[in-house]
Amino acid sequence: MYQEVYVESETRLHRLDPRLKVVALIGISLLISLAGISGLLILSLGVALLGKISRLSYRSLLSIVGAAFLLGLFYLWGMGWESTQGWRLWQGHWSVSGLSAAGMMIWKIFLIFSLTRVFLAVTKPLEMGLSIACLLNPLAKRSRRAADFILLLTLTLRFIPLLAEETGQLWKARAAKGKTPASFAGRCGELLRLVPPVFLISLRRAEELAENLIARGYQPGRYRVVRLNSWQRTDSVALIIWLIWSGVVMGITLW
Repeated sequence: MYQEVYVESETRLHRLDPRLKVVALIGISLLISLAGISGLLILSLGVALLGKISRLSYRSLLSIVGAAFLLGLFYLWGMGWESTQGWRLWQGHWSVSGLSAAGMMIWKIFLIFSLTRVFLAVTKPLEMGLSIACLLNPLAKRSRRAADFILLLTLTLRFIPLLAEETGQLWKARAAKGKTPASFAGRCGELLRLVPPVFLISLRRAEELAENLIARGYQPGRYRVVRLNSWQRTDSVALIIWLIWSGVVMGITLW
């Protein structure tokens, strides 16, 4: 099931260091939240270019459009509608400034969702966990709790695609038995019925993982980060391009 999220390919984005991709995702997301109209235009072109390089299909963006549409309705009503009678929300009027602010918010949300989708398409979950663990490694040397947190975060990112795959298998098994309703409400109820078996599968995997850690002599606070691949020249070029891109957006925003 995770194969629908991760795009198996050998593009330049796939070959970049996962640590750079994690830091760039955080940095660009912060830029999106701070940018104005001109900055958002530049960021939109950049995100579209990243999606093109990653070979991400337009069909995979439909879920992002749906989520942004639902959030957009909430922001349009929450920011664009001004009530004049206190708690009587149905009495009021639409505000032009509120609608403009809501439109900017929807634009930013869509860009962040799209950027995250591109990141998931070019980065495997194991690489995400190892890169985050590598970035947080200085904290692990100072505190045992930080080391345990890094281990927990790495394992969580590793098991998410496994649980997603098993959920997909359960759904296909029920569909093979002819238990897939056609209505939206029926499908939601069918998904709720999958929660108990998925929860039991999670408990079983957690128990097996704990037994493996004990068998290998793991002690709390002694998590060692696995070394990633060495830094390449293409990573340095990508870092420079990202810094220039971010500098241009910040300059336009602050100007």
